[in-house]
Amino acid sequence: MSEAAFHRSVARYLDAALHPPTIWSTIPSGGGGRIRGAQLKAMGLRRGLPDILVMHPHWPGGPIVVGLELKAKAGRVSPDQKAMMQAFADCRAHYVLCRTVDEVAGALDFCKVPLHARPS
Repeated sequence: MSEAAFHRSVARYLDAALHPPTIWSTIPSGGGGRIRGAQLKAMGLRRGLPDILVMHPHWPGGPIVVGLELKAKAGRVSPDQKAMMQAFADCRAHYVLCRTVDEVAGALDFCKVPLHARPS
């Protein structure tokens, strides 16, 4: 499965599994070529951000913030992504590498984000 197809599968799963007040969104930082990349950089997009950001209000103690980095089987984490993982940790947020929809569900479960569906 390509990374783009995997990303679409994760999006379908998150639509089914996450209910308000939990929110999520893709961070569209890839594709579009050099011109699009320059536009995103000029607008402030940071290198290494995860593919998907999930937030759930969890009081007391503040919100749960989870960055999901989606990789195909052979995909590798870049140095910028490693640095962003540390930045997330410094902010007491989670940044998790996932290669399957089951790993996405497991990461969210581990981070205590309520799930209303399991991968099929």
